[in-house]
Amino acid sequence: MNAAQATMQIDCARSGDGPPLLLVHSSASGNRQWGKLTTSLQGRYRVIAPQLRGYGGTSAWPGTRRQTLDDAAQVLLELCEQLEGRLRIVGHSYGGAVALWAARKLGRRVSHLVLYEPMLPGLLAPHGHPAAAEATALYADVQRHGAAGDWLALAERFTDYFNGDGSWAASPPARRAAIAAALPPNVHEWHAVMVGLPPDTFAGIAARCLLMSGTHTRPVMRATAELLAQQHPHWQFELMPGCGHMAPLTHAEAFNQRVAGFLEGSAAERPKVTSVEA
Repeated sequence: MNAAQATMQIDCARSGDGPPLLLVHSSASGNRQWGKLTTSLQGRYRVIAPQLRGYGGTSAWPGTRRQTLDDAAQVLLELCEQLEGRLRIVGHSYGGAVALWAARKLGRRVSHLVLYEPMLPGLLAPHGHPAAAEATALYADVQRHGAAGDWLALAERFTDYFNGDGSWAASPPARRAAIAAALPPNVHEWHAVMVGLPPDTFAGIAARCLLMSGTHTRPVMRATAELLAQQHPHWQFELMPGCGHMAPLTHAEAFNQRVAGFLEGSAAERPKVTSVEA
């Protein structure tokens, strides 16, 4: 463990009792995004929702070097050292990437893994996928605005990309300010996810996996989800009709019901690709 990891403070919400379930939030969000899912599951699971690096009271990345997925996943790995039994992990967007990386490290300790559009554009470039250029352009904007400290400009780019065109214009001033204030960790997160990854990176994951994507999402997210599904045909891959990248928030009821059903084992006999009503 390096010095940055040894001194890391982890801010974490815990509720309920039962088998441990970790919920990993997306960029510029924080663990508050899991409020409804926590309420619905805390009667059956010990729900643990950490704040990732730079969110809430969790130590920010010091910036002495580029953050990696190893660094980001340390938040989950340290928490898991304190837990007994097999684990269930749910991750969205960047949180999905961190969840995947942690599951890779934890091996058979993870029994169930739920991912909604894990943000892993580093998978695309080695395959020559055309969506990789879109990810590279967004990464460049993140670095440019971040280096200038222009968080409002980055917030506009971020919001319209991940929430849909026009979302920034429709956001009230307080919401804009909140998004801008939450974005500094995102610069480091992009360093982590843009690193090229070989096709067999997640081959050792033993958990049952539910991978979801929206039919109205951006090409980078859809291409990443489809590539993961192709590389791991034993994973369950489902589409949420009419949903974009933020479906765990915008279509929380449908998403939460699907998560609960999968964790209880109701997906065992489903075909590889299905659509879920949103």
